[in-house]
Amino acid sequence: MKLLKILIKTTILSLLIFSVANGGIANTKHNLSYKANNNIKSISETEICVFCHIPHDTRPGKPLWNRSMPNSSYVMYSSEYLDRANYPKAEQLGTTSDEPGVISRQCLSCHDGTVALGKIYMVRGNILGNSVIAMSGVNADGTMPTTSNAYIGTDLSIHHPVGVEYNPNISINFNTGSRSIELKNTPNSPIKLYEYGGKNYVECTSCHDPHSENQKFLRVHSGANLAQNIVNTCTSCHDKIGWDGSVHQSANHLYTDPNVLSKYGTSRVADLGCVNCHTPHNGEGKPYLLRKVEQNTCFQGAANSTTTAACHGTGGAKDIQSVLSRSYGHPVNTIDGVHTNLDILHPRGEKGLNWDQAKHAECVDCHNQHQAKPGTHAPKGQWYPNIPSNRVSNVLKGVPGVEPSWPSRWTQPTNFTTLESADKEYQICMKCHSYLGLGVANDGVTNQFLAKEGIYATDQAFEFNPNNRSAHPVVMPLNQMSGNYEPKALHPSQLKPPWNANPGNQTMYCSDCHGADNEVGGDPKGPHGSSHKFLLKGENNYWPLKPDGTYYTVWDDIAWHTNDKNDGLFCRNCHNIYADVPGGASSHRFTFGGMAGACVNCHVAVPHGSPVSNLLGYRSFPEPYNFRDPNTGELMLKIDGYKKAEPNYANINVRKVYSTHPSCMGTGQFTGSCHGIDDGGYDSVP
Repeated sequence: MKLLKILIKTTILSLLIFSVANGGIANTKHNLSYKANNNIKSISETEICVFCHIPHDTRPGKPLWNRSMPNSSYVMYSSEYLDRANYPKAEQLGTTSDEPGVISRQCLSCHDGTVALGKIYMVRGNILGNSVIAMSGVNADGTMPTTSNAYIGTDLSIHHPVGVEYNPNISINFNTGSRSIELKNTPNSPIKLYEYGGKNYVECTSCHDPHSENQKFLRVHSGANLAQNIVNTCTSCHDKIGWDGSVHQSANHLYTDPNVLSKYGTSRVADLGCVNCHTPHNGEGKPYLLRKVEQNTCFQGAANSTTTAACHGTGGAKDIQSVLSRSYGHPVNTIDGVHTNLDILHPRGEKGLNWDQAKHAECVDCHNQHQAKPGTHAPKGQWYPNIPSNRVSNVLKGVPGVEPSWPSRWTQPTNFTTLESADKEYQICMKCHSYLGLGVANDGVTNQFLAKEGIYATDQAFEFNPNNRSAHPVVMPLNQMSGNYEPKALHPSQLKPPWNANPGNQTMYCSDCHGADNEVGGDPKGPHGSSHKFLLKGENNYWPLKPDGTYYTVWDDIAWHTNDKNDGLFCRNCHNIYADVPGGASSHRFTFGGMAGACVNCHVAVPHGSPVSNLLGYRSFPEPYNFRDPNTGELMLKIDGYKKAEPNYANINVRKVYSTHPSCMGTGQFTGSCHGIDDGGYDSVP
């Protein structure tokens, strides 16, 4: 009877072996028999299926499981994005049948490196007990070497999550708009989910068929190459909004790294798709399965170096890496794994936006890599757009943002409406350059010191508040600013193209002033990095000091007919400083008398906005609005009060300045000829 029982077991197992072997496993890495053409294999065992399966007396796990289950406690995959989306967490993998993660634990009985590969329960009716099948290509204790490409380990945080619920019904709600978790309701076939307790779960075998004869055991293997199979596997579940037609889905740039072509069967960015940035296993840039830490993934992609990548590194189609390494720029290299694009959903002070804890910027703070499309707001070869606007350009599509609730004049906004997708560029910038990132600002100035610039950072939401007396038209057109006195806009003659087309009714970007050194000559557009302080861009890059460290003054161009001269003064990029207006002449034109002082004797040195008209500032203003002479320590603002011109521009003398300083009031024969004097009409309390 015993002999008959053994014969029956052997026959059944032989039939199983024959069936699976004909299915392709004999030609895969999962053939551990001694006849296999693999580095890791048995020294003498001839059976194939026995390393995982047995027809009778099975162990916990299925189907017909024969291996010893690992006792490992795993570091499970997690991410702040999933946490902030309230997505169900991946729990410890199950140890018995019908527990979430048990099938993945079965796979890890070889791949986590804690159980000998030859540690199975029974061979041909013989219980091995403490014995193991002798293997070659393994560690001395029979476990999988850490150098093997198949080694997973016990840290599952760098691998695609397993033992985790598949829940496409999660919704992430913003004050304005919402987004799904971007999972398909049902994965495309042949991806497989596993049901436990009425819920669907992801296991290793959701994507991998351990018996399939193809690269990486992928269930999806009908593509032209490995890259396409991986992409088709990813998109069987993940339904990224805006992916079709995005730059990473359609770019024709080619990697020059030969390893990319040999490994994936293609070197074209569009063909590689998800593979450019993500890897399902052993991602160095955790979380999010990034190939490298955030910015290095953008620089290097799937290549072994940035110089052979078709991405944003030194050898790429748009070399942003080099621009970011310049003297001034967004600090992408200071902290890794901090931000998510859901940070704005949580109170100020939590890790992410807060400069006190995490002064940092990630590429994904400003760009949505799945939705970005080619095209900036300024055409190639131009500093500025043809039609001024503050609407997000193609490269900024799909990025969350904030809209401040605007308080009274020169007051800090502390309440914000969160936006699923920013509609305007400043809504992206103000995620960090406002109370949300900078904290409390007193009179516009925060306690965040900018060491390279030598000043304390100011709150841009504070400065661009439409209730202020003056501001550059970043938030809204000047004619719509409630705090702005008439005339709200400059006359067209005072502006250069394209800003002279419709002044007062147009807006502008933050990146019209801040950007790279040479955006017309090949630098990637945008405020990534610059050799110029404050990332000032354009033909003129200096303010308020000249390259030699002295001030720009109205004496520098005393002959007003040199209005088009480029002398480095940043304001000249957009403004005709000495232009006359109908019925009068520019006040800057009268340089023969007392108006020979520095520009910062009258204007705030941070020219975003002011509680005074025309971006003027009073001597009572704090630094850095009140610029301090680096040589003498003197604060430069000299005026105490101001009254704006009448709407018809007719008489410059109705611009009232209240000051005892000669640079404002004139000296000698010109005393009083530049600015009229009366006893009222301040824009704000001095």
